[in-house]
Amino acid sequence: MAAVTELSFLLFALINNIHAQEQIIIQEEGDYYSFYLPENTNSCLISRSVGEEKLVLWNTSDLWSNSSSVPEHLKLRLYSTVKTSSYTIRYLTHSDSGPYREECWTEGNVMHENNFTITVCTSIYESYGGDISARLGETVDLPCWGAADNLDAQCLKQDSRYEQETWSRVFGDNTTSVMDNVRGRYQVVTNTSALRVSNVTATDFTDYRCLVMNQQQCVSSNTVELRQQSEIIYRSVGETAVLPCTIADSTDEQPPRWFNRFSTDLGQLNQTVPSVDQNYLLVFSSLMLNHSGRYYCEASMREQHYYLYVCPKFGPPAVELFSEGEEVTLRCRDWREDREHYWFIKSNRTEGRIFSVESNQRMSRVSRYNNGSLVISNISVGDAGEYWCAVIGQYDDAYNDYQCVSTERTELVYTRGHQPF
Repeated sequence: MAAVTELSFLLFALINNIHAQEQIIIQEEGDYYSFYLPENTNSCLISRSVGEEKLVLWNTSDLWSNSSSVPEHLKLRLYSTVKTSSYTIRYLTHSDSGPYREECWTEGNVMHENNFTITVCTSIYESYGGDISARLGETVDLPCWGAADNLDAQCLKQDSRYEQETWSRVFGDNTTSVMDNVRGRYQVVTNTSALRVSNVTATDFTDYRCLVMNQQQCVSSNTVELRQQSEIIYRSVGETAVLPCTIADSTDEQPPRWFNRFSTDLGQLNQTVPSVDQNYLLVFSSLMLNHSGRYYCEASMREQHYYLYVCPKFGPPAVELFSEGEEVTLRCRDWREDREHYWFIKSNRTEGRIFSVESNQRMSRVSRYNNGSLVISNISVGDAGEYWCAVIGQYDDAYNDYQCVSTERTELVYTRGHQPF
């Protein structure tokens, strides 16, 4: 009995996975869609499903004759050229929405098959939702605008394996996730219709669409991009830096590649060349000042960005004592108005890990000001550690906009009953 139950679950997951991989093309009302068919075929049949009925739209070998199968409502909107094998439906309407099938053959043998769905929306807002950044393992809500009590929302996810803008359904219905092996990491927030993505993984970093539907008709579509939050890394001359590529996935057809902002070949840079190991880690064995810059790893149209700041070697840190509940102000003495500065912390409670103060969500009591100061209010024992200020050079030279010109460190040491001078 257990074996039957397990088999039923596997079949359910397989069916849902197939449904999830359905290719969906989103077009705006009044726009057009082109079918690009193979050139080495005798003829192709284009059909569309309307309920249980399969409607033959046209056969490319008999397109313009009086006896052709092209429906009347398509004859004036269908366009093709003799030199290409593309066929375009112009002035799309909601009635053009539905599942389509392409089938081409040569000498009686089927050479091409493709199934997909076209959804025509009244309005499309390509980047209405903007970008939302997240880290691996976090939970994030992707907004859906326009959904009301009497309208349904459908969630789509862009398939990064296709260069064409192709989408797959996130849900088979309003409650059941059909992606990611039905593990339920995707949920719809009841009050807002936002898509909640839990325990974010590398394959989640892509574009998402929210289709606002009035029964079977798409009213509007808006897009939001989920991106992996860029990581800021601080090091000094002579140290080692290792940049992991965590967006790679076993389904990627090509291995990930590393790029620098100014070159697609890291070996062309005028510096000690970093290496990429078998795990696609970008390794700097002995950092130099001109290693500073933006690096990114790319895999299947996904990118992971790093900002690497390499600063001159520094002396011992200044020491400042504090007691719990105080307010402490740290100053970046080399700060100037024409230069940017960043604060980093080497925290005692994270085993010496170095991270940007701005990117750490636990530092909610920290305020960073434009005059170079950093204020920590209601300080606690957990705030102890080394705080580093890195001053970045002027931004007038594109190749030096990440160059660290100076750095200074302050070590905050907790002491019970400390009385400030």
